[in-house]
Amino acid sequence: MRAPGDGVGTVPVGVSVLPDHVRVDLDSDASGAWRDCADALYGIGEPAMAVRVLADHPGCLLACVRDRADGRCTAVTRDGVRIEAGRVRDEREHARVVSALYRLYALNGTNGRNGLNGLHEGTG
Repeated sequence: MRAPGDGVGTVPVGVSVLPDHVRVDLDSDASGAWRDCADALYGIGEPAMAVRVLADHPGCLLACVRDRADGRCTAVTRDGVRIEAGRVRDEREHARVVSALYRLYALNGTNGRNGLNGLHEGTG
Protein backbone atom coordinates (compact mmCIF):
# COMPACT_ATOMS: atom_id res chain seq x y z
CA MET A 1 0.00 0.00 0.00
CA ARG A 2 1.27 3.47 -0.81
CA ALA A 3 1.79 5.76 2.17
CA PRO A 4 0.03 9.12 2.12
CA GLY A 5 1.99 12.32 1.81
CA ASP A 6 3.19 14.96 -0.56
CA GLY A 7 5.34 12.63 -2.66
CA VAL A 8 8.67 13.79 -1.24
CA GLY A 9 8.93 11.31 1.62
CA THR A 10 7.70 13.43 4.54
CA VAL A 11 6.84 11.12 7.43
CA PRO A 12 5.36 12.66 10.59
CA VAL A 13 6.44 11.87 14.14
CA GLY A 14 4.67 8.75 15.32
CA VAL A 15 4.75 7.05 11.92
CA SER A 16 7.33 4.39 11.04
CA VAL A 17 7.56 3.23 7.45
CA LEU A 18 9.45 -0.04 7.77
CA PRO A 19 10.48 -2.42 4.97
CA ASP A 20 7.59 -4.78 5.68
CA HIS A 21 4.93 -2.60 7.33
CA VAL A 22 3.71 0.83 8.33
CA ARG A 23 3.34 1.36 12.08
CA VAL A 24 1.48 4.35 13.53
CA ASP A 25 1.28 5.59 17.12
CA LEU A 26 -2.33 6.50 17.91
CA ASP A 27 -1.12 8.98 20.51
CA SER A 28 0.79 11.01 17.92
CA ASP A 29 -0.50 13.76 15.67
CA ALA A 30 -0.38 11.48 12.61
CA SER A 31 -3.29 12.21 10.31
CA GLY A 32 -6.19 9.91 9.62
CA ALA A 33 -4.68 9.12 6.23
CA TRP A 34 -1.59 7.65 7.89
CA ARG A 35 -3.75 5.68 10.31
CA ASP A 36 -5.85 4.37 7.43
CA CYS A 37 -2.80 3.01 5.59
CA ALA A 38 -1.16 1.55 8.72
CA ASP A 39 -0.61 -2.18 8.98
CA ALA A 40 -0.20 -1.89 12.76
CA LEU A 41 -1.60 0.74 15.12
CA TYR A 42 -0.65 1.17 18.76
CA GLY A 43 -1.29 3.51 21.68
CA ILE A 44 -2.31 3.91 25.28
CA GLY A 45 -5.74 2.55 26.19
CA GLU A 46 -7.84 -0.31 27.44
CA PRO A 47 -8.09 -3.63 25.55
CA ALA A 48 -11.52 -2.78 24.10
CA MET A 49 -9.89 0.15 22.32
CA ALA A 50 -7.86 -2.25 20.15
CA VAL A 51 -11.07 -3.79 18.84
CA ARG A 52 -12.51 -0.34 18.07
CA VAL A 53 -9.31 0.70 16.30
CA LEU A 54 -9.53 -2.31 14.00
CA ALA A 55 -13.18 -1.51 13.25
CA ASP A 56 -12.28 2.10 12.42
CA HIS A 57 -9.29 1.16 10.24
CA PRO A 58 -10.20 -1.86 8.09
CA GLY A 59 -6.77 -1.98 6.41
CA CYS A 60 -4.99 -2.49 9.72
CA LEU A 61 -4.03 -6.06 10.61
CA LEU A 62 -3.04 -5.55 14.25
CA ALA A 63 -3.84 -3.05 16.99
CA CYS A 64 -2.02 -3.03 20.32
CA VAL A 65 -2.84 -0.97 23.39
CA ARG A 66 -0.75 -0.34 26.49
CA ASP A 67 -2.25 0.26 29.91
CA ARG A 68 -1.04 3.63 31.19
CA ALA A 69 -0.79 2.44 34.80
CA ASP A 70 1.09 -0.84 34.53
CA GLY A 71 2.39 -1.03 30.95
CA ARG A 72 0.56 -4.25 30.07
CA CYS A 73 0.03 -4.65 26.35
CA THR A 74 -2.93 -6.28 24.68
CA ALA A 75 -2.96 -6.82 20.95
CA VAL A 76 -5.88 -7.84 18.76
CA THR A 77 -5.48 -9.16 15.23
CA ARG A 78 -7.82 -8.62 12.28
CA ASP A 79 -9.24 -12.13 12.70
CA GLY A 80 -9.94 -11.65 16.41
CA VAL A 81 -6.95 -13.27 18.09
CA ARG A 82 -6.27 -11.49 21.37
CA ILE A 83 -2.70 -11.54 22.65
CA GLU A 84 -1.64 -10.56 26.14
CA ALA A 85 1.84 -9.37 25.20
CA GLY A 86 3.25 -8.59 28.65
CA ARG A 87 4.50 -5.31 30.07
CA VAL A 88 6.61 -2.69 28.37
CA ARG A 89 8.49 0.19 29.93
CA ASP A 90 7.81 2.93 27.40
CA GLU A 91 6.58 3.91 23.97
CA ARG A 92 9.73 2.74 22.17
CA GLU A 93 9.52 -0.73 23.67
CA HIS A 94 5.80 -0.81 22.86
CA ALA A 95 6.59 0.03 19.21
CA ARG A 96 9.12 -2.83 19.01
CA VAL A 97 6.60 -5.30 20.47
CA VAL A 98 3.99 -4.14 17.95
CA SER A 99 6.37 -4.71 15.04
CA ALA A 100 7.38 -8.15 16.32
CA LEU A 101 3.73 -9.19 16.73
CA TYR A 102 2.84 -7.81 13.31
CA ARG A 103 5.61 -9.82 11.67
CA LEU A 104 4.55 -13.01 13.44
CA TYR A 105 0.97 -12.42 12.40
CA ALA A 106 1.42 -11.20 8.84
CA LEU A 107 4.19 -13.51 7.76
CA ASN A 108 2.60 -16.79 8.90
CA GLY A 109 -0.32 -17.47 6.62
CA THR A 110 -3.63 -15.80 6.06
CA ASN A 111 -4.62 -15.71 9.70
CA GLY A 112 -1.19 -15.76 11.31
CA ARG A 113 -2.16 -18.10 14.14
CA ASN A 114 0.74 -20.48 13.44
CA GLY A 115 3.22 -17.73 14.24
CA LEU A 116 1.37 -16.80 17.41
CA ASN A 117 1.15 -20.25 18.96
CA GLY A 118 3.99 -19.54 21.37
CA LEU A 119 2.23 -16.51 22.83
CA HIS A 120 -0.57 -16.48 25.36
CA GLU A 121 -3.86 -16.00 23.56
CA GLY A 122 -6.65 -14.56 25.63
CA THR A 123 -10.28 -14.65 24.70
CA GLY A 124 -12.31 -11.90 23.27
